[in-house]
Amino acid sequence: MLRSLMDAAAPLIRSLPVFRTAVSAWAIAVAVPLLLSVAAAPAAAQAPSATAETSDGGADAATLIAVVDVQGTLRNSDAAREIQSRINERRQAYQRQVTEEEKALRTSEQDLQQQRATLAPEDYQQRLRAFRNRVTGVQKSVQERRRALDQAFTMAMNQVRDELVAVIAEIANERGAQVVLFKEHIVIAEKSLDISDEALRRLNERLPSVPVELPPLD
Repeated sequence: MLRSLMDAAAPLIRSLPVFRTAVSAWAIAVAVPLLLSVAAAPAAAQAPSATAETSDGGADAATLIAVVDVQGTLRNSDAAREIQSRINERRQAYQRQVTEEEKALRTSEQDLQQQRATLAPEDYQQRLRAFRNRVTGVQKSVQERRRALDQAFTMAMNQVRDELVAVIAEIANERGAQVVLFKEHIVIAEKSLDISDEALRRLNERLPSVPVELPPLD
């Protein structure tokens, strides 16, 4: 019976293996406003000579492109690191609570089994139903805590994502870049096109931390 409780608790009491995946999701969201000319990128790869010049025949197309490591910038930002740390701390606190709840349930289950021989069938069934309701309540609490932590993470990371979008757009505008591409999608590129370090520097400067609305401990 208690196995189902632990199954429900497992996603909550793990550390933060989901953080990298979540950052990848932010990277995808960031791409939408940044890839100003998505359709043009494949054409450029197929016919580089056709895109080597602008309409006036003067400028190299490379001056109109910027490259950014969105996942790395988000993951390494001061604000995101703080978010990860605070969420992880609260997960660990919940883990301790769940462990104590599990111990109490195991004790109750053992007591109920020992009393079974001395209880009337009706009394035993009544206590068994009460125990099962207690287990269900703990499972529900675990799920609610997990949802609350996920929501806290999402809300905090939204602020980091929005600021990163603004920073990258600003840098691209300063450089006259018309296209911003994911670094992980580029095989070879001039280092001068990579704006990741500058984006991280400005992001940390403007948003060193963000408030995280953590759910309360019981």
